[in-house]
Amino acid sequence: MSRTTRWGLVLALLLGGCGGEVRQEVRLLSGEQRQELASSHMAAVVLEQAGVEVSISQANLGQSWQRLWAGEADVSLSIWMPEASSPFVERFFERLHDLGPNYLGPRLDEVDWPAGDRPHTLARRALERSAPEALEILAGLRWQQEDLEWVLAEWEAGGDPKQAAEAWLARKEGTD
Repeated sequence: MSRTTRWGLVLALLLGGCGGEVRQEVRLLSGEQRQELASSHMAAVVLEQAGVEVSISQANLGQSWQRLWAGEADVSLSIWMPEASSPFVERFFERLHDLGPNYLGPRLDEVDWPAGDRPHTLARRALERSAPEALEILAGLRWQQEDLEWVLAEWEAGGDPKQAAEAWLARKEGTD
């Protein structure tokens, strides 16, 4: 596990132990490709471990930009940048935080985006007020190739992306 992913998980676990706070909610948008769905479910289980309520819905790239800008969703880990998102940046970016690329491994063959693009995590700026701990966790999440491949294989074997992500997190917690 990378140092960045480990710190994100540690932060999530520490924040999950804090009681008496208002429960935070995050509306997460996922792309439609398996890699994007797996990544979204991985983020969701880390956030849920920290006590954040998470809902996931699917949207294509243009819909994701529009829904984040309009406040209809809070975050997406499926915003491919820079080239694929160039038509949306000027119009929508002022209300959003780019938390950077969230997948650091080589590109998967199923991904049909420009060669130099990587999936970025974009969050509504208002998330700083409504769910600051969730925003901090999301900013620290960076998937390695082996993490994503493990979740995809587990999903293929078991048929459920959430269960695969939960098994991945349990496995990671057991190796720390």
